[in-house]
Amino acid sequence: MAPHMEDGMLRDLKAKVQAHDPSGSGDVETDLQKSLLWLRDEVRSLPCTYKCRHDAAADLIHIYAHTKCFFRIREYKTITSPPVYISPLDLGPKYADKLGSGIHEYCKTYNETYCLGQLIFWHNQANAEPDASLAQASRGCLSLPDVGSFYAKLQKPSHHRVYGPRTLKFMLARMEKQPQRPWPKDRIWSFKNSPRVVGSPMLDALLQEAPVDKEMIHWLKHRPSIFQAMWDR
Repeated sequence: MAPHMEDGMLRDLKAKVQAHDPSGSGDVETDLQKSLLWLRDEVRSLPCTYKCRHDAAADLIHIYAHTKCFFRIREYKTITSPPVYISPLDLGPKYADKLGSGIHEYCKTYNETYCLGQLIFWHNQANAEPDASLAQASRGCLSLPDVGSFYAKLQKPSHHRVYGPRTLKFMLARMEKQPQRPWPKDRIWSFKNSPRVVGSPMLDALLQEAPVDKEMIHWLKHRPSIFQAMWDR
């Protein structure tokens, strides 16, 4: 966001954010949501361009404000199992020609997020590397987008940040009707490859055995549009 704002405007925004810091509050959770909703409206008031979509960032802040539970992913060290020794006879006659004679040593490496992948993909026992698709499967439904999605990087060729009615409609439909499904890569959103903290309103709904937050959805559906680029759709 900073490279797309004038210095004076950026200093003013930072000062206001510090003034709304809820860390010293007696009810941090409630006041944090109030601060995020204030920030949502403040960001919405900033001028948008095709390189910086403050309107989309404000929508994301709104979603964060309505996320009740965040979980820190426990950091495990990558480990390699002790070797297992396998002979062709252990696997059956058809493997004898492929493996050749003799004993073969096999070790299994478990990466940092293997346990989380195993917990999420418990239903697929044939998946030997459950953490390999963890980042892709968690986009949106488990891990919310990065706010940097909506701002073009100055050192890279700029491209249009498309965030129109069709994108918003798709996001809302995914939240309400298919909350368990990941968000696609071909939209405006980008995600961290290895998030350390996860949480979303869709995960909240699962934990509470209830629909996705209706107040959050209502605001996204009815908030006025503040920027419409010619390439938005």
